[in-house]
Amino acid sequence: MRVLRTAAIVAVAALVFPLLVTTSLRIVLQDWIVHVEYAVGRVPDDRYGFTEDERTDLALTGLDAITPGTPGVSLLRDARLPGGDPAFTEPEIVHMQDVRDLVGTLLAFQLWAAVAVAVAALALAVHPTTRTIVPRGLRYGVLASVPVAAVVGLFMLVTWDSFFTRFHEVFFEGDTWRFPVTDTLIRLYPDEFWMGVAAWIAGLTVVLAALVWVLAGVWLRRVGRSVAR
Repeated sequence: MRVLRTAAIVAVAALVFPLLVTTSLRIVLQDWIVHVEYAVGRVPDDRYGFTEDERTDLALTGLDAITPGTPGVSLLRDARLPGGDPAFTEPEIVHMQDVRDLVGTLLAFQLWAAVAVAVAALALAVHPTTRTIVPRGLRYGVLASVPVAAVVGLFMLVTWDSFFTRFHEVFFEGDTWRFPVTDTLIRLYPDEFWMGVAAWIAGLTVVLAALVWVLAGVWLRRVGRSVAR
């Protein structure tokens, strides 16, 4: 029984960091990130002629195209530059389909992992000896997330170019994610934009981790009081 309890705690703990990151991603994948990054981020003005409104509209279209539940990359095929030419090339559209597939996978994981933790919490709450498994797992998961987040954060901060390259090499095939600086995707989402997005995800992950730590602590105390009765 002790081995099973330990295994269950470890299983819950292992889900915490990916859950924190994918939940942060879900929060970031909203229109506000474009407005905030363009308004107060370090994103430089477009060097090739986009006005602020044109750039914002196209950036929001790109965001919609990779978000599950939308028409997808057909939005990019319909998008036009001010002169009437297609806003995105076929290689850009293909890459954005890859991005959409990845985002869909990550958000599906986030949803199912959250459901799994919730179901486990309900199932294990029926017996006093198993009621602490989920909250303990959540707390251990937060503790384990700290060094992982520190290493990833330091890697991003010190060697952004290497981090960005490694990330794309892991999740995308070949050089399909590389584009000239004159292409629309790079003009809309330069490195500075992604650095801001990464900072938001990192910050939200920390905030969510602190929230999980506090709520799991309250949960443990309440379980302890109910067992004591």
